[in-house]
Amino acid sequence: MKAFRFTLEAVRTVRQRQENDALELYARALLARQQVLDALEAVDGRINDDWSHIRQLLANGCSAAQAAQAHRFHRSLEKERDDCVAALGQAERRVQSASQAMLAARQQREIVETYREKQHLRHQRLEAREEQKLLDEFAVRRVTAIHAGQPQSSHD
Repeated sequence: MKAFRFTLEAVRTVRQRQENDALELYARALLARQQVLDALEAVDGRINDDWSHIRQLLANGCSAAQAAQAHRFHRSLEKERDDCVAALGQAERRVQSASQAMLAARQQREIVETYREKQHLRHQRLEAREEQKLLDEFAVRRVTAIHAGQPQSSHD
C-alpha cells in the first residue's frame, strides 16, 4: 500500500498562503476603518462640546472678536469632521476591496481542496480494490491448498 500523495501540494500551499495574506489584509482594513470611526466619533464629541461652549458664550454676552474666534474654531472642527468622513469612505472601499480579495482567495483554495479530496477518495478506492484483490488471491490460494491436500471425492 502506498501513501497518498497530492500532486498539487505546492499549489495548495501557495493558495493557503494567499488566503492567509488576504485575511490579514482584511483584518488590517477593518482595524483601520475602526480607527477612522473612532476619530470621527471623537470629532463629533468635540463639535457637540463646542456647540455648548458657543451657546454659553452667546448667552453670557461675548464680544464680536470672541464670537468670530469661536466660529473659526467651529469651522475647523467641521473641516476635520469632513476629512474624517472622506477618510471613512476610503476605509470602507479598502474594506470592501480586501473582503472581495479574501473571498476570491478562499474560493481558489477551496477549488484546490475539492480537487485534493477527489484525488484522495480515488486513492482510497484504488487502495481498497488492491486490498480486495490481495484478499481474494489469498482466499483462492487457501482453497487451492485445502483442495490439493484432500483426496477428490467421488461426488465431484
